[in-house]
Amino acid sequence: MQNRMWDRPVRVGDELIFSPFQAHQFARSKWPHTKDAEFAGAYDAILAALDGRVSPDEARVKFESALKSARLS
Repeated sequence: MQNRMWDRPVRVGDELIFSPFQAHQFARSKWPHTKDAEFAGAYDAILAALDGRVSPDEARVKFESALKSARLS
């Protein structure tokens, strides 16, 4: 598992998320019950970043998009 840091963190409320690993933890434990296609795409990208199949920054972009869709940012 790779845990490279993002070029810039993602803010979710008062929390800063610095890596795909932290995004994965957030998605599993703090995401609202309702999950949509944006969430699924972000979650897949996060897992792919952890496996080294996509860049961490690609996962960050999808994570930010999912946060906006869920109205968390």
